[in-house]
Amino acid sequence: MNFLVRHLQTRPATFIFLVAAYFALNVIVRLSLPNSLEMDEAGQILMSQWYALGYDTQPPFFNWIQHLIIDAIGQSLLALSLVKNLFLFLSYVFYYLAAREILTGKGLAAAAALGLLTIPEIGWLAQRDLTHSNASLFAACLFLYGLFRTLSRPSLCSYAVTGIAIGIGLLSKYNFSILCLCTFVAVLAVPAYRQRILDWRILLTAGVAGSIVFPHAFWLLQNFEIASHDTVNKLETGGQDGVLLQMGRGLSELPLTVLSFCALTILVYATIARDRFWPSLRAQNDRIRLVEIMFGVLLVFLLFLIFFVGTAELKTRWVSPVLFMTPLYLCLKLDAHGIDETVFLKRFLPVILLLMVLIPASLVLRIVAAGPMNVHPKLTVPYQAFASELVAKPGVQPALVIAQDAFLAGNLRMQLPDIPVDTETYRLYSPPFDWSEDKPILLVWRAGDKNALQVPANVESRLRQRIGTVPPLQPQTIALPYIYGSDGDLFRFGYAWVRKP
Repeated sequence: MNFLVRHLQTRPATFIFLVAAYFALNVIVRLSLPNSLEMDEAGQILMSQWYALGYDTQPPFFNWIQHLIIDAIGQSLLALSLVKNLFLFLSYVFYYLAAREILTGKGLAAAAALGLLTIPEIGWLAQRDLTHSNASLFAACLFLYGLFRTLSRPSLCSYAVTGIAIGIGLLSKYNFSILCLCTFVAVLAVPAYRQRILDWRILLTAGVAGSIVFPHAFWLLQNFEIASHDTVNKLETGGQDGVLLQMGRGLSELPLTVLSFCALTILVYATIARDRFWPSLRAQNDRIRLVEIMFGVLLVFLLFLIFFVGTAELKTRWVSPVLFMTPLYLCLKLDAHGIDETVFLKRFLPVILLLMVLIPASLVLRIVAAGPMNVHPKLTVPYQAFASELVAKPGVQPALVIAQDAFLAGNLRMQLPDIPVDTETYRLYSPPFDWSEDKPILLVWRAGDKNALQVPANVESRLRQRIGTVPPLQPQTIALPYIYGSDGDLFRFGYAWVRKP
């Protein structure tokens, strides 16, 4: 442990090697699990059938990168896991580099970056099933590096890096704009940094960011309803209640949302710093003040959503763009207080190394123990067995698969990589297909209710859009055992073949 502590304080390569090994382990873990897909993974596989300036309610940056990797190495779990873990690895690296810019103790910079593992949204959920959020995290960490480099050592390069980060961030998640807003206000509010906003080189930042965002912004203007309806619905949740009740719900959600995101991180740092933690919270300097103002602007923004937009249910997506700085903020406090970073790291690293084991282990355990626990995670649904029974074993080559929704469609595309898969979810894309007597269309839906032998209305509607008149259909069901499920525990698929007259 002393060896690792010493090298983290003196050799940046040690930190890079440590996090690279950790994310390589996570790639291996994902490859060891079933090739059924989580929600976001399925979306990526489905949308890798086509390039577009925009797809749905999420910006397209992650889709583009994922599509490029699939084109390069083929559609596989490896392609999915590589992109996800590459974004996460780069996030930790740039967070570390950003921390080195503003912390005097370089060991604390490593502690700040490794502290991301203590945030459930980043440490665990990002591995389980996040895509766009991982790209946004990478952009946010790159943004912090560009920002702190600009504040301490301004140059054309630092302003350009900040612009690149803003462009990538806005192409990754629309809520990245919250980080931009909070930063802009905070920099203006701190006299020591205000001149960085007034510097002519800020035009380079704006120009670089604008050039990156422009193609998607053009698509967004033309398809604003498609891109915004999900976000608008989530913001207006609770609108059916009275105004006062709605505000009360929002205000009660606010502390719970904040604590769910960063409570574990605060607990870990407080426990490790011991009697030095609470006195350190009184430490103050311009760097700390900058981050605190950013937190304050975030709070004002959230209150605005509650009082003026009518948001009654606050999700972590609204706090994560700024509160991901919590580990860095705590390290800034400890650094200003003059904590012995060697002692701190000796206590901190065992916790982090334990998390580096527990997080991958939990991802495996939640799947292999699904049967005894009587749960059915998404990865245990037998899509591969379904494709084998209906397509591979009979030797049928569908011309097109039409699925009930995007999640089912992505999983079917994963099992049938050479067959176009369609769903009504993505109205802007209609994959070409060659329907013939020898190549029928396959309709697929979940058959878990009493209407199992009835083709869902959206599936039949999509079929009608693709072929015109719908011939008589003969819906059927097939029940297959869950992966790692208990005996007799079955998942039921509904399906129908559409043969050309």
